[in-house]
Amino acid sequence: MSRRLAVWPLVSLLLAALLSGCSGPSSKGKALPAPSEPLEISVAFWDLAENMTQDDPALRLLEQRLNITIKPIPIKLENYMQQIQMWASAGQLPDIFSVDAMNTQSYRSWRDRGVIKPIPGDLSAYPNLQVYLSLPGTDDLKDDGKLYFIPRQTYDSTDYNVLDRIVAYRWDLAQQAGITREPETWEEFREMLKAIVDHDPEKKSVRGLSTVGNLLLGGLFWLYSSPAATSDGSGSDFKWIKEDGRYIPAVFSKQSIESLKLLRDFYTAGLIDSDLPVTRGDMARDKFAEGKIAALIIAGGVQNLDVHIYKERWLKLHPGDDSFYDRVKLLKPLPAMDGNRYHSVFKTFWSESYISAKVDDRKLSRILELFDYMNTDEFKEMRRFGLENTDFVIEDGRVKPLDPDVSVMTKYKAFSTFANLLDWDGMFKLNMDYVGISPKARTAQRGLVDYSMRETHKQDYEPRLTQLSTPTKDGFTIFDNDDMIRVMISDLPVEAAWQEIIDGYKEKGLDRMIEEVNARARELGIE
Repeated sequence: MSRRLAVWPLVSLLLAALLSGCSGPSSKGKALPAPSEPLEISVAFWDLAENMTQDDPALRLLEQRLNITIKPIPIKLENYMQQIQMWASAGQLPDIFSVDAMNTQSYRSWRDRGVIKPIPGDLSAYPNLQVYLSLPGTDDLKDDGKLYFIPRQTYDSTDYNVLDRIVAYRWDLAQQAGITREPETWEEFREMLKAIVDHDPEKKSVRGLSTVGNLLLGGLFWLYSSPAATSDGSGSDFKWIKEDGRYIPAVFSKQSIESLKLLRDFYTAGLIDSDLPVTRGDMARDKFAEGKIAALIIAGGVQNLDVHIYKERWLKLHPGDDSFYDRVKLLKPLPAMDGNRYHSVFKTFWSESYISAKVDDRKLSRILELFDYMNTDEFKEMRRFGLENTDFVIEDGRVKPLDPDVSVMTKYKAFSTFANLLDWDGMFKLNMDYVGISPKARTAQRGLVDYSMRETHKQDYEPRLTQLSTPTKDGFTIFDNDDMIRVMISDLPVEAAWQEIIDGYKEKGLDRMIEEVNARARELGIE
């Protein structure tokens, strides 16, 4: 474990190089000619169906450009995996769907049953997609030399996963409750939440911490005692650490109990919203904007805070108020038991886009043309800046927004949602010139990343073991966030509640899986 140096100057240079391709028309990443035959492509993607209820000029332009019609298939965030499993079993998968299924039994079943179509090995007809799938690490995702999905890239490095679990808090309420220092330790964070809850400055029966989804809770509390236990919620991405001479899933470290005790302490002290187990995205966002909860765990970076809370909620409650980022702050990574600061670590991509095996060669070609186009400079310019001469103009070879205060994400919601089908464009969104979020949001994001680069560590773990296949591991899942909530609300002592959960995993083969993984690690020379 070693402290990472502040590398933002280098990142800035890399981003500057990246942006040079967005300064104006480029000879790189050209789009293929538009196909002549119209085709309908069904797509299941979070929020797409809801956002396509209104006309979106940018999405309409995309459809015209590729001569396709996008048919959105509604899918709910709360049970998307169950929906997709049901479609797969019934032979009703949409043409394209996205899900975080890599390493899961569902993925292996789809692959082995021929439910999903492998990406062709020869992508020379789709040069932009070929470039995208040549990113470092992509070959490691193949099975028997075949890639069965398109990884949806977020960042170039897991260093930026700090943005995947953000804690925003109402600093204005804290100040009204007598807090004068922004929290930088767990004790100070606890003290701040208690002050807000006890004083209830706006007389709204304010509660403490909540989250936009139960899959996010571990992204904060595991960092106290077992940082590598943080997971993306898929159940299959658990990381392996070496403890007492053997590799084990980090969630079962003997140190994990301390994070669970801390969580229970916050809950029993009334510092976690008692509705958290049943709270979902919009409910939590509404509560936070309305001042009914003091802090909120968010996924998807500062962009989600800026768009879904500040622009879509705060400004409706407080028209014209630009003080949001003075009144709302981002929690810095807090020190763990060992004195180091950590942030969540996942992968450089989150989730994958799959193509149904039902599509014929003609439609497969069109889908690959779509993904190819989504990696062109033309498409990237549109997703980042909107429509030329409507949202921006080119002056002296550079993009100039006509109204820097207009968010492309808000103006073209369907298109902006659909644009994430290939990747999240995360590295571009870190640039201080990015117009998709407000200037103060960019400053807050830059501050958090700078701090994390300078101050945080990563717990040692062996990433090869997460990918490793063994008979028991292939069907083994760990839903640690659900387990956390069970411990949090249990009437049993923390130790007893956690032991019950561990015993349940043992019945499912935990010890056998650990033995298999360690045996394979020795065979592979992984020490």
